[in-house]
Amino acid sequence: MDVDTSLLRAVVALSEELHFGRSAARLGITQQALSKRIQRLEDQLGAALVDRTDRRRIRLTAAGQRVVSLSREALALLDRLDPAQDRPAGRLRVDVMGEGLAPSTWLRRAAQQTPLPLDAVHRSSEATAEHLVRTGAADIAFGRAGAVPSPWPDAVAHRLVRLEPVAVLVPARHPWANVEQLPLAALARQSLWFPMAAAPVEWRSYVADLRAVAGFDLDVTGSTFGYRQWAHDVASGAAAPSLIGEAMLTPTPGMRTVPLVDPTPVFPWSVVWARTLAEETLDEVLRGMGLAETPRRDEGIWMPDDDAQLLAATT
Repeated sequence: MDVDTSLLRAVVALSEELHFGRSAARLGITQQALSKRIQRLEDQLGAALVDRTDRRRIRLTAAGQRVVSLSREALALLDRLDPAQDRPAGRLRVDVMGEGLAPSTWLRRAAQQTPLPLDAVHRSSEATAEHLVRTGAADIAFGRAGAVPSPWPDAVAHRLVRLEPVAVLVPARHPWANVEQLPLAALARQSLWFPMAAAPVEWRSYVADLRAVAGFDLDVTGSTFGYRQWAHDVASGAAAPSLIGEAMLTPTPGMRTVPLVDPTPVFPWSVVWARTLAEETLDEVLRGMGLAETPRRDEGIWMPDDDAQLLAATT
């Protein structure tokens, strides 16, 4: 089946903005043109991609979620194949894992702090940071080095750069919203929600390990309409409390991030790069991101065993 890539870009933009006006502005078209593109794609696929029963909010159907995930993968591949997408020499492709995550903030900071030209890369849900660098899809990537089976390929290097505390995201009226911090043991037999359909594989394996240690019940089903919609559903009470990195953006009013302690679970972010990249270039990018120093492990934190072993080997 031949599909116009502008239709794929339209549904991806809508899934991320959850607003026809913002999506259209991002694509440089009118709202009417955007609506027509979505309708054309629905007609070609024979399935509704947008739930039109609630006119107050933009929601994707189950079919829409699947199409968005596949569209991102297809567009990433096409962009790599298209000669017109070749970058001038010197531009660096930096993978930030996903929308709203800490590396997105770090990259924006680096773009302001360094003259190096930096381009953001968004991976498919099944790709690891190591895979993107090894296959040439990114020059620099961020992720969990411990999630990559040993041995590491000789052409790819990695370094731990940040231990990001993981907290609980709750509505303002939730009982947990009234406490300053929450012992990890308090999550035992509690119900949390985090849809995993399009979550990065490194996050999925991290949550599985954390669940085994903390003993909470996790609902991984449901819709993934993008970062903003996930945060809105939790903050409004439409969904159970969820997990969030403390460095993640929290754009939705009415939400509270409650720190976890005793121990504090941390997501171990590593930078991954091709050994052909000049060390001074990597160091300049990391300084611009505020990640110049290697973190040290504190006794009061928890991370998956594979990551802990990597950290112990480097400290």
